[in-house]
Amino acid sequence: MNIQTLYKTSNTICVLLLLSVLIYSLDYSFGFILNKQFPDIYIFTFGSMYEGWKEEIWMENGLIEILQELILFFTILYLLKFFYKLKNTTHKIIKVFIILEILGLSYFFLEEISWGQHLINYKTPLFIENINHQKEFNLHNISNLFNELPKSLVFIWCGLSIFFLKTFKPKIKDIYYILINPDKNLIKISITLLIFTIPNLIVSNFDLIDYQDLHLRDDFEAIGYNLKMLFTIILSFNFFRLSELHEFIFAYYFLWHSIFLKENIFNK
Repeated sequence: MNIQTLYKTSNTICVLLLLSVLIYSLDYSFGFILNKQFPDIYIFTFGSMYEGWKEEIWMENGLIEILQELILFFTILYLLKFFYKLKNTTHKIIKVFIILEILGLSYFFLEEISWGQHLINYKTPLFIENINHQKEFNLHNISNLFNELPKSLVFIWCGLSIFFLKTFKPKIKDIYYILINPDKNLIKISITLLIFTIPNLIVSNFDLIDYQDLHLRDDFEAIGYNLKMLFTIILSFNFFRLSELHEFIFAYYFLWHSIFLKENIFNK
């Protein structure tokens, strides 16, 4: 199986998984009341009266986070093998880039598993516990400096770098172009990331979601939804833990960037 066929197969599996998870999450969050509001249309639901995220999918150590961690772990191993094969290359910039990527992804991976705490369940040191929002042994739950800043930089790399590259292509050396965009099909993952980011940015910046206006009530009992508010929530993907999906897409992007880069360097 060649790389492009493998990429298409991988994308197909991810799309089917993502659609299944999103449909289930939508039903889990809103299905119970939609079934009451439109029983002839919304005829069946797995949802309950308790709206929210399915913990086994979207929360710590849920399905999405576990898949993300597995992808990151595999990508790090792949890059280590890639780096070993680069010992005879004359392009030092490639070696430096791979080293930085291995270090960055290792930090990403270790933070996600709280430096092994999720695996072996050791106790968080008291001085960390007192300043960590989730009482875990990691940095990203201590300060936005270790959370939002790295995420923003990763988002720029995964979501926007190829678009910037295409805009300024004539001014960029070939080696840097290959490092940023090793294959034309990588942009598909960037577009997916933007699809799951831009609507939420719009509703957040314009404060378009008010959960107090979501429900139609009769004597304090929810009997239906304000459809305008419901569709705003759905179309901005705020019916699941969006940050977890973003991190999954980041990991998936780095995986295929690494595969395409190795293919580009050694087979072209």
